[in-house]
Order: sequence, then C-alpha cells, then structure tokens
Amino acid sequence: MANGTVNLVEELIAKVPEDFHIRLWDCEFTKEGRERYLKVFIDRTDGEYVSTDDCEKVSVYLSDELDKLDPIAENYYLMVSSPGMDRELKKPWHYEASIGKEVEVSLYAPLSGEYDGLDLKNFGIRSFTGILTSFAEDGEDYKAGFDTVIDLKKKNRKPGARISPQALKEISIELSLKEISKVNLAVKFD
Repeated sequence: MANGTVNLVEELIAKVPEDFHIRLWDCEFTKEGRERYLKVFIDRTDGEYVSTDDCEKVSVYLSDELDKLDPIAENYYLMVSSPGMDRELKKPWHYEASIGKEVEVSLYAPLSGEYDGLDLKNFGIRSFTGILTSFAEDGEDYKAGFDTVIDLKKKNRKPGARISPQALKEISIELSLKEISKVNLAVKFD
C-alpha cells in the first residue's frame, strides 16, 4: 500500500503545472501512533527556495487529485514541505545534483582500508564531513567519492586542545552506497 501511494504521488507531481517550478524530492507514507501521514517533500527546479506558497499550491493540487482518485482507504494527513537545508540524499539524482557540495556522511561500520597512503583501520571513523566529488553506477551498486580532512591525532588529544595543521591530512575516499547509512547536505553558516 505505501509503495503504491508513493508511486501515485510521484506520477501526480510529474503532472504538476510547469509554472509551479516544482519537483518531488521524496515522499513517505507512514504510520505514527494511530495516525497515517502522507509526507511530500518538494524542491524547486529554478534554484529558488521552497516557499509556503509553493507548499500550499502543491498541497491543494495533490489534495484535489487524491480526492478524485481516492486511492487511500484510511484517513491520513497530507503534509507538503521542503526537504530542508540538511536534506537527506536518497536517490541517485540527489547525489548527482549535490556533487561539489559539502555533505555529512554516516557509515554502518568504521572506515577501514588505505586512502591516500593512510590506513584508517584504527581511527574508528563512523562519520565525517566532506565534499561530494563523484557519484557513479558500479555494477549493481553505486559509488560515491568524497574529499575530507582526517585528524591524525584525535584519539590522543584532550578536549579543547588546539589542533596543529600538521595533524590534519586531506584524503579522498570512494565508498559503496552499501557502506553508507545516511548522507545529508551539510548546513553551513557563513
């Protein structure tokens, strides 16, 4: 049921009038407690930020279309919003659209292996922030490349201690999506 609903919303968003400048980022049909929620996350195709007016237009459009089709038997709440500045990258096109941007990466297991001549097995790195540099299909999986900075002395450093530039090493990492539990755009405040 949930997959069918998500597929239907994808089809309906694809038919949104072109002057809305909207595309679907993600869609979830979930149950929280006794309530069901159809959560629709939209993005703008013209580079602008999603406004409350955009959410309202899409909400009215989807509500009208879903009322006509009546595909969902139980009561639910329709929620339309932006995926946020720290949006999660889930689909291949999310990664492709985010190349060159700073991301936060969480892994299922600590990094191991050698990257740029540095063996990361003993560092215990399960998450890092870096620049997404590449994304490509690799057989039945995908690989994503990242440039990040590793603190070589982190294990021995006392909290609040200054970090010497010599203790930092820039490395490039390529990971299978099967190794990654979550990737979000990093929120930067300049």
